[in-house]
Amino acid sequence: MKFTGLAALAAVAMSTPLAAQSMVAAPNEASAKLGQCLVDRTTGSDRTLVARWMAGSMASSPMMEGLVEVDTSAKEQVDREMADLFARLLTKDCKAQAKVVMQSRDRMGMQAAGGRLGEIAMAELMMDPAAMQALMAYIQYIDPAAMTALAE
Repeated sequence: MKFTGLAALAAVAMSTPLAAQSMVAAPNEASAKLGQCLVDRTTGSDRTLVARWMAGSMASSPMMEGLVEVDTSAKEQVDREMADLFARLLTKDCKAQAKVVMQSRDRMGMQAAGGRLGEIAMAELMMDPAAMQALMAYIQYIDPAAMTALAE
């Protein structure tokens, strides 16, 4: 699937990493409406796909070398599925809301809308007990005495 012009802008904006999206100012009304539509019009399976796509993309960074290995064929399949989801959301399910943001050439608004979907997808992922246990595993290595000193 190829994107040109405004569609390319939307594709880039929607794929901005979550950390960068968190730096985006609060969305305007049009962006907020698009973000809410993206969340409302996705299923649990769609949001799992978003989380898998984000994880695969982050895992592809050289900074993850030695910790995470990405299966290139699985990553390509997730990319294809994400492209289909992205196209469906922006051209069908949330077309009216996306059109307002796209026509205003509001890149930051598009990022904020996509970030909202990413936030929900990651929040749902973190509700999984195994994911939460893995996230909290570092606590066993914290020096309790150092933490106690904070309360004094």
